[in-house]
Amino acid sequence: MLLILMIITILILAALLRGILGPTKLDRLISVNAITTLGSVFILLLAFFNEDAGLVDIALVFMLCAFVGGLWILRVFAPGSRGPGLPEINSIEPDEKEENPNDRSDI
Repeated sequence: MLLILMIITILILAALLRGILGPTKLDRLISVNAITTLGSVFILLLAFFNEDAGLVDIALVFMLCAFVGGLWILRVFAPGSRGPGLPEINSIEPDEKEENPNDRSDI
């Protein structure tokens, strides 16, 4: 058990190093996802070896928070993104008249 946990810890440190040295934002995002995934595996292995079902719930909440955080980071750093919040609304009227393929007023 100790060997497996040590290997996971080394992998977490390697992902952290990749996040620090990564030249792009995508490298950092991938390293954060790798760290949270390995952290969840670490917690789940502790739950399995200690026979503690409460740690499984903690790991699931940790994974859900990591997923939502990853989506938020993608939303902020995506090309053409306006950042968090609602898009700007200029007017209520549409820019162009939309064609309805089911409109048969010309028949």
